[in-house]
Amino acid sequence: MQVQLAEMKNKMSEYVRAAQAGSSFEITVRGVPVAQLTAISSAPAKKGFAMRVLSLMDSPLARKFDVSAALLDGRK
Repeated sequence: MQVQLAEMKNKMSEYVRAAQAGSSFEITVRGVPVAQLTAISSAPAKKGFAMRVLSLMDSPLARKFDVSAALLDGRK
């Protein structure tokens, strides 16, 4: 779908929400296509990040972090 730049500027939040929902827009200036608005595919989920962090922490090779020592060190 083509959208004029002026309309895109006036309704940017609506077009971004539509892109998040899967729509794609070709932005035009005086009828000439200059850019495209699409959603970023497969954005990493926070849940996936937490799972990766936990799996790294469970690794026997992972460095252990001593919170108490860090707090005491910060008070010096």
